[in-house]
Amino acid sequence: MKNLLQRFVLLIALVMLSSLSYSQKGWWKFDNPADLTAAVPGFGNALELTGTQTAVAGPTVNNGAVTVPKGSYYKMTHGIAANGGGAKVNQFTLMFDFKINATAWHNFFQTDSTAGGSDGDLFINTSNFIGTWALGYAAAPVVNETWYRLVVSCDNTHSFKTYLGGQLLKDGAVSGMDMIDGRYSLLSYLLLFADDDGDDGDIDIAEVAIWDYALSADEVLALGTIGGTLPVELSSFNAVQSKGSVILNWETATEKNNSGFSVERKSENQNWQQVGFVSGYGTSTEKHSYSFTDQLAGSGKYSYRLKQMDFNGTFEYSQVVEVLLTPSEFKMYNNYPNPFNPSTIIAYELPTDAFVTLKVYNTTGEQVAELVNEYQVSGKYNKSFNTSSVSSSLPSGIYFAELRANEKVQRIKMMLLK
Repeated sequence: MKNLLQRFVLLIALVMLSSLSYSQKGWWKFDNPADLTAAVPGFGNALELTGTQTAVAGPTVNNGAVTVPKGSYYKMTHGIAANGGGAKVNQFTLMFDFKINATAWHNFFQTDSTAGGSDGDLFINTSNFIGTWALGYAAAPVVNETWYRLVVSCDNTHSFKTYLGGQLLKDGAVSGMDMIDGRYSLLSYLLLFADDDGDDGDIDIAEVAIWDYALSADEVLALGTIGGTLPVELSSFNAVQSKGSVILNWETATEKNNSGFSVERKSENQNWQQVGFVSGYGTSTEKHSYSFTDQLAGSGKYSYRLKQMDFNGTFEYSQVVEVLLTPSEFKMYNNYPNPFNPSTIIAYELPTDAFVTLKVYNTTGEQVAELVNEYQVSGKYNKSFNTSSVSSSLPSGIYFAELRANEKVQRIKMMLLK
């Protein structure tokens, strides 16, 4: 699916993706032909134009755009204070809704103080690939006469990532180029679509926005793609836990060509993976409700998203919802490995907050180690028992680990084998 309107009810908040969902510092939509450089009210100052501009049709009805021709550019006074440990802006995100009409060099922005300072800092080259020589270019080209949403997320010394349509395009951080107050840091203003010799091609722009921090991958994904035909309208999506399981519920207001939804899960220690599939209703103008139950083996924080798939194979991701799964019972697991030498892991779960002690005894009842003696909140815990840090003279044999949480007690038997 090329475009998808996602309206998610997360807790009591309705997040509308027809507009941006985060606290951008500047936002320009180019919808008013009489005042093309105006900022969205409450989101920054008007852009300053050098050269010419022309109002044109945007990607959707009521979504206007502007053509910035060769040699013309905007000055954005973004209002972001110096950050990231430097004298300039070192953490920021830029978003561009753009279209090119011919293959040629195009420049998105320039961090120099004047348009002649350099040839720009993020390009589309003459093969339609996005990037720079220093950062590298994306593996796939953009297509002429096609609208895209490009997001640039920069956290100098940590990351410089570009996204297209919510998906990672290039992780391009390079040593020396992403230093504090270096090339990819901003003055109090930024030059958009400027280059040093004025030879870059015309570019159509429907929307520009800037944030004062580097958006995460999930936040970029939540921005969605550029509008257009809206085949599936998702009106709500939420997750709740119930007796050790997670129940996902979502609703659609309308559907068109909808094959179904792949349900994907990510845990704190595991990347995204498919855990199920729920068939859609094809094409329908009626409201439909969906549900999926994920049976989980352990507690912890889990993230979920839907991958809505069309019959032709195209797809779009939903926003991400999170749920914290707490243990349903007081439980102590067998240590691993067992037998062990010199260390082993002891895992346990607390359904409620408790004062916890975890001690190790030998077969005569003598305490040889105390691993925990503190108040702990509900959740799952892993503690290492390393005999080297206790006493190198501990002999091979049987040992007992005893877990106490308020009035509850559990024990396991362990074997040290040297």
